[in-house]
Amino acid sequence: MKKVPLILVVCSQIVFSQIEKEINELNSTDDLLTVQVKTVVADNIRENQTVFLGESVHYSGSDFYAKTEFVKYLVTEHGYKDIAFESDFFALQFDHKKRNLFNFWSKSNQCKELFTFLKKNNVTIWGFDNRLAAPYSYQNFTKKLNEVLDKSGVELDNDFDRIAKTLIKNEYDSRIKISQEEIDFLYDYTNQLLKNQVIKSSAQWTQILNSFKSAIALYTVKDNISDKKRIAIRDRQMAKNLDFLIKQNANKKFIIWLANGHMSKSNSKLMHGQTMGYQFRQLNPKSSYHIAVGSIKLPPRTEKDVIKASKNDKSILSLLPSLDKNYFINSKQLTKNNPEFNYKLFNDLYIFNLESNKTKLFSHFDALVFIANGEEVKYD
Repeated sequence: MKKVPLILVVCSQIVFSQIEKEINELNSTDDLLTVQVKTVVADNIRENQTVFLGESVHYSGSDFYAKTEFVKYLVTEHGYKDIAFESDFFALQFDHKKRNLFNFWSKSNQCKELFTFLKKNNVTIWGFDNRLAAPYSYQNFTKKLNEVLDKSGVELDNDFDRIAKTLIKNEYDSRIKISQEEIDFLYDYTNQLLKNQVIKSSAQWTQILNSFKSAIALYTVKDNISDKKRIAIRDRQMAKNLDFLIKQNANKKFIIWLANGHMSKSNSKLMHGQTMGYQFRQLNPKSSYHIAVGSIKLPPRTEKDVIKASKNDKSILSLLPSLDKNYFINSKQLTKNNPEFNYKLFNDLYIFNLESNKTKLFSHFDALVFIANGEEVKYD
C-alpha cells in the first residue's frame, strides 16, 4: 500500500518530462523562430500543403507580429507563394490587393512589415470569407456577373442588381433594409443563375454564386436568432470557399491567415458551429497544419489574472516555465505521446479565444504559440 503514492509520483514525473520536451522557448517577436522550432514546423509540413496561422482576437497586434515571422519563414524557406485571408472571397478572386482585406490587417502598423514582405516576394493574396465586405464587391459583383451572362445573351435582372447591391452595402443591417419578398427573390434568381449554361461551365462563378447564397442567409437571419446561427452559416461556407481555392490551385502551397476559432480542428458542441477548420479537414484529410497564436498579457486580462492562473494546474499557463518569455508547444507530438491530453480540459483565460475558456485545448491545434507581452493593434 505504501508503494502506490510513490508509483503515482514517478508516473507524474515521467508525463511532465514528456510535456516539457515539447515546450520550446522562442526568441523575441522581431526574430521569433528558433532553429528548433523551425525544425518542428518543417517536419510537420512536408506532407501538408496548407498551413493555418490563427490569432486570438483581431485587435492583438502582437499576434500579427508573431504570425508575420511564420509567414516569412514559410515563404523564404519552404516556397509558399499564396496566402488566403479571412476576407472577401469574391473581391480577392479578381483583385489581389490588401485593400480588399479587413482594416485591422490592411491598415494596422503591426502588419506593415507583412505586406511589404508579401509584395517584395510576389506572394498572391486571396480570400475565402463569404462576407462581401470589400468596396470592390459593391462596385463589381453585379457588374462582373452581367459581363459573364452577356456571353449567353442573358441580361441581368434590374431588380436583382438593385437588391444585391443593397444586401452587399448593408451587410448585417440588410434584414431591416430588404423585405422578405425581396430576400426570396434573391434566392430564387440566384438558383436560376446557377442553372445557366455559362455559369455551370465556370467553376469560379458557380462557387461565387453559392457563396453569395450563403451571404444572403448570413445577412438576413431573423433578429430573434442568435449569432450562433450566423457563425455556423459563415464557417460552413468559408470551409467550402477555401476548399475551392486549394483545389483550383492544386500545385500551390497556401498560408491561411485567420482567427484561431475558425481554424480549430475540433467539432465540439462548445464551438457553436465555429468549425471551419474541422470542415476543411473533412474535405482535405491530413493536408493542413494548424498553428494558433495567443498573447498572454493582453487586455482584458490583467497581470494579476495571469499570475493567479499560472499557479493553477488546470490552467494552460501552469505548463509554461515563465510568463515573461515566448513559447511554442508542439501539441501534435505531445498528444501523440500522451493521448490523454486530447481529452484534458484546460482553462486558457481566453488567450486563444475559443468559444469556451475551459476546453480540450490540445485537440484544437497542432501547435500553440504563446506571446508573453501583448500589444493592441495600432494605426497611423
